[in-house]
Amino acid sequence: MKLLTKDKQRLMADQMCQKSRDIDLCMFNALDDTMPKDYLLDCLMLYQAHDGGFKGGLHIDNYNTNTSVYQIYEAFRLLDMLDFDSNCEQELFVSIINKACNYLYNRETPVDNKWNPNTLTNNNFAHAKIFEYNDENKKLFGFHPTAAIIGYTLLFNKPTKAYYKKALRLLDAVMFELDNLELTKYEAISFHSLLKSLKKLNILEEYQAKLENKLIDNALKNVSLDFNNPDVLHPLEASLIIDNPKLNEMKEKELDFIIDSLKPFGLWDHIGGWGYDKYPEEDSAMLKWIGAETVNNFYLLKKCGRLE
Repeated sequence: MKLLTKDKQRLMADQMCQKSRDIDLCMFNALDDTMPKDYLLDCLMLYQAHDGGFKGGLHIDNYNTNTSVYQIYEAFRLLDMLDFDSNCEQELFVSIINKACNYLYNRETPVDNKWNPNTLTNNNFAHAKIFEYNDENKKLFGFHPTAAIIGYTLLFNKPTKAYYKKALRLLDAVMFELDNLELTKYEAISFHSLLKSLKKLNILEEYQAKLENKLIDNALKNVSLDFNNPDVLHPLEASLIIDNPKLNEMKEKELDFIIDSLKPFGLWDHIGGWGYDKYPEEDSAMLKWIGAETVNNFYLLKKCGRLE
């Protein structure tokens, strides 16, 4: 089994200081246990808008200075990576979650049981093709990031909170539609995230079983081992928390690929691009992605026991 050596981890930590955004450095240091995870809360405040959402390139491929649902999902995803949950009683965490959930459930309510991850104002700023506000992308995303956000809402709020109860009602509606869905790549990622949240909370076992069966069936049919292609569904995206012999074998191959693809300077390049040559900002985004991609890969290697 290939491991990320301690020497490479030390080089990585040094390079992250030089080549990453502050928020990615914060994430890496928290995952590396060299910095308290609470610093992430301060970093997120730099991206939180007055309306409670998130904006301004928190997700690197969208430069919109206005709130979008996808940016809220990105903030929640980072909090989950560092294992924040409703047991955290820090005032800043509670404030961030309350404001973001207020935006989601009171200002930008779901239509047909799903949020549109994009917003019309995306089109006024530099962005990747998938963040263009149009019907094609709305269909592409489907229930992403709605399913993931439902799970995060349950994870970050106490059961007595109104947002928790609203999320449960939305969950019932989404799960009713699950049987008839042919999952897109993005929907598979989102429902996998929802399953992870339900497992963390140890609730709704019937929904857990239904999700797991759907995700296993979808992954066995659609997972690709073309790890250099960002447009296909990869094993770790589809089944990180799922125990299935065939999928486990594919996940090990992806972990080996991640270790082998580490660049000599100690970080990972971003696989993918913006999908068109519309904005020169794509070049700077690719540089920012080096730190963010390293955080994502380091998280996976740590989660799967691949650190020396």
